[in-house]
Amino acid sequence: MERRSILKSLGALPFVTLISCSKEDAMGLSKFGFIVTGSGLDPDTNRMSMKSDSFEMIAVGVENASEGVSVAQDMVANGIELIELCGGFGPIWTSKIIEAINGKIPVGSVGYGPESIDQMYHLFK
Repeated sequence: MERRSILKSLGALPFVTLISCSKEDAMGLSKFGFIVTGSGLDPDTNRMSMKSDSFEMIAVGVENASEGVSVAQDMVANGIELIELCGGFGPIWTSKIIEAINGKIPVGSVGYGPESIDQMYHLFK
C-alpha cells in the first residue's frame, strides 16, 4: 500500500506534509552515533564504524555515563546528525548530554518497559 493511502486510512493525511523523494533520498539521516556504557570500555579504543555509500554509524563505548558528554560533543563536531544513548545513561545523563551539545542535534535514549524489569534485575544485580 502506498504511503499516502496508509496515512489517509489512518486519518493522518491532513496533518502530514508529504515530500516526494526517490529511493536514494528516502532517508535524510546519513551520520548516526551510538554511545554505550560497559565495564572497562575506553572511548579512545572501543569504537566501531558501520558504513555504506549513503550512511554511517559510529558506536563508541564508555565506562561511565559522564564520559559520554565529551564523546557526544566530539560526535557533533564531526558531523553526527543524531545520537542514541544506551539505557545505562538514564534520564539524568541523557539530559546532561543534550545540554552539553546545546541541543544541536536530537539525542534519544534506550528505555525498557515494565515487562523487562525481572530480566534487567538479573543482568545487573
